[in-house]
Amino acid sequence: MDVGLNADQLSLRDTVRDILRTECPADAARQAFTDPERWRALWKTVVDLGWTELAEAGDYGPVELAVVLEECGAALAPIPLLSSVGLAAGALRPAGLDAVLAEIAGGAVATLAVHARGSRLAGAPMALHGGRLRGRAVAVPNLSRADLLVTLARTDTAPDGTVVAAVRCGDGVTVIAGESTDPAQPLADVEVDAEPVAIAPVDSETALTRPLVAVAADLVGVAGAALHRAVEHAKTRRQFGAPIGAFQGIKHALADNYVGLERARSLTYAAAARLADPTTSPAAAWTSAALAKAAAGDAAVNCARTAVQVHGALGQTWEHDAHLYVRHAWQAGAMLGDSRALYHEVGRRFAGSAK
Repeated sequence: MDVGLNADQLSLRDTVRDILRTECPADAARQAFTDPERWRALWKTVVDLGWTELAEAGDYGPVELAVVLEECGAALAPIPLLSSVGLAAGALRPAGLDAVLAEIAGGAVATLAVHARGSRLAGAPMALHGGRLRGRAVAVPNLSRADLLVTLARTDTAPDGTVVAAVRCGDGVTVIAGESTDPAQPLADVEVDAEPVAIAPVDSETALTRPLVAVAADLVGVAGAALHRAVEHAKTRRQFGAPIGAFQGIKHALADNYVGLERARSLTYAAAARLADPTTSPAAAWTSAALAKAAAGDAAVNCARTAVQVHGALGQTWEHDAHLYVRHAWQAGAMLGDSRALYHEVGRRFAGSAK
């Protein structure tokens, strides 16, 4: 399988990067900490440019979505593109709920609620009975900004016992606000007692595969940007008459980060390519996505931590951007399952299949 980007995909990456460099300045994420409306201007630009149209099956596929999300992650863009197009639309795509996907493609902000309290892995936190959706989910990204809430629910009427459902945020959807590690991408809990606007039977594993790849791409972007900042500082900061990057303790750490980043990037684009391959089985697609997300989570956290260490006392200040990468890496790293939980689940399934 060729997981390298072709000429069109490279052109897309460069275009997205240039736009974000202009429209999303380096301190945009920091501004979003104190200005809850900071994201709206950039979101309008993103919608006008058609990036949200990646929610639908069109000329662009999973690899192109990964390219865009990686660049948004690298820019720490404080917009709900990941939650809308990567998570919510990703869970809806296998169910074929085209009307809801079209709404997201048109710019409606959506999010995905799949974490039950106390569960490290994503699942079906809601229940559907008598046409009404009820339940509670935690750590829902961008819920305070969302027009649509997508979730998985247990039911007796679906063949596999699970449906994907979409509800409009408003009556029957109670937002329980809390503190977020990364206020630029706010989290909240939600309680739902509402009638869905759309439901469809779905296999929960299949519904979560695309969202896993989407989060992995975002984390790869964070890891790459944090590593780049650390390397540039290590090349220019001098101590004892030499760049600090010449010291073994720093260059070895940066080299380890590079290996982890490239492993995560390769796994992420391989998983995206498998999603685009109709011959890939659902189980193989989920395994590829889970391994990509786990590797990307580790890479992002490690690169962000090293960036703080390389910058020394400067990297521990509020004024420096290093903590922005740490916050984003921690929060997104736990999304849909932290690395340890995902590796454990992949290993459990592999050991079970070997019996």
